[in-house]
Amino acid sequence: MKNTFLLTILFLSLMVSCTKENDVVDVSKITAPSDISAVMTIKQDNSGTVTILPTGTGITQFKIYYGDGTVAPGVVNPGNSINHIFLEGTFQVKIVGTTIDGKTSEVTLPLTVTFFAPTNLVATITNQTVNTLGITVSATANFATGFKVYFGDVPNEVPVSFAQNAVVSHVYAAAGTYLVTVVAVTGGVASTTYTQNVTVTVPTTLALPLDFESSTLNYSFTDFAGENSSVIANPNSSGIDTSTKVVSTTKTTGAATYAGTYISLTSPIDFSVLKKMKMKVWCPSAGGVVKMKLQNLANVNISTEVNATSTVANGWQELTFDFTGINNANNYQTIVVFFDFGNAGNGATYYFDDIEQSN
Repeated sequence: MKNTFLLTILFLSLMVSCTKENDVVDVSKITAPSDISAVMTIKQDNSGTVTILPTGTGITQFKIYYGDGTVAPGVVNPGNSINHIFLEGTFQVKIVGTTIDGKTSEVTLPLTVTFFAPTNLVATITNQTVNTLGITVSATANFATGFKVYFGDVPNEVPVSFAQNAVVSHVYAAAGTYLVTVVAVTGGVASTTYTQNVTVTVPTTLALPLDFESSTLNYSFTDFAGENSSVIANPNSSGIDTSTKVVSTTKTTGAATYAGTYISLTSPIDFSVLKKMKMKVWCPSAGGVVKMKLQNLANVNISTEVNATSTVANGWQELTFDFTGINNANNYQTIVVFFDFGNAGNGATYYFDDIEQSN
C-alpha cells in the first residue's frame, strides 16, 4: 500500500508539471497582424468630424496616422473607435496594427471629406436709427461655420467675417442704395448666399453717444462768457482716444470763471436706466474742475450739474459724471461743458470726446 501511494503522488506531480509547460505561450509562433482595415464615418454636420473604427486579426493595438499633418497618431484598442476633425480634402489614413510581440502590419486607406452648402440662411439687415447712414447685419444658418458680408460700397471689397448670431455694423460714406451680400460659409468651398438692397440716408438726429465723427451731422456748439469751441481733427491721437475728430475748446484770456460751451440734442436724454454720463477729456494740467450741466431745452432754469476733477496732464482720461437721482421727467436735452470751472480764462485749450451714458 505504501509503494502504491508513492507512485500515485509521482504520477500527479508529472501531470501538474506538464500542465504548466503547456500554459506558456510560444510568441515565436505569433504571426503578423492581418486583414487590417477601418470603417470611417463622416459626421454630416460640416464639422469635419470623422469616426474611425479600425479592424484586423491578431491585433492588440492600433495606431492611426490621419494624413492631415497631425504629428501624433491616434491610439486605439481593438473594438474601439476614435474621432478626428479634418478639413475639407482628400487624405491618406494609415492604420498600423501591432501584435502582442510587437509585429506590425499596416494599410493606407483614402478618405475624402466634403462639406455641403449651409441651409436655411436667414440674414437680418437693419438700418441704424441714430446714424441713418449705418446698418447692422446678423445671420443664422444650418451647417454654417461662419459668415461673410459685403456691404457693396467699394470696389474689390474685402468682406467682414462674423460668427453666427453676432452683429456687425457698417456706416456708409454717402446716402444711397447699396447691394449687401451675406455669405454662409463652411470649412470648404460650399457656401450659400443672400443679397438685399438697402437704402441709407443722411442722418438728422443728434443723440447720444456723441463721437463727433459724422461728416453730415451738424455739431452746433454755442459758446458763452469767452469760450471758443469747434470740432477739429484729433491733435492728440493716443492712449484711450485715437478717434479722428474731437471737440477743441479754448478758455480765452480773461474769460469768465464760468465760461463754457453747450450743444442741444434732437430729443431729451433717457435716464430711466443709465444714470451716469462719461466723457473723454484732455487737459493741459491736472487738478482743474470739469463740470457737466444738463438743461431743459425750453427752460434753462430746469437744470442739474455734476463736477469731476482732471487727474491727468497732457493726456486723455475718461471722467464719469454721476447723475443718480436725476428727475427723468425734466427732459434734459442740452449738455453744457465747463473746463477749469471757477478760474478765469488764461488762453488754455482743452479737448473732449465721446460723450455717452453708462451704468
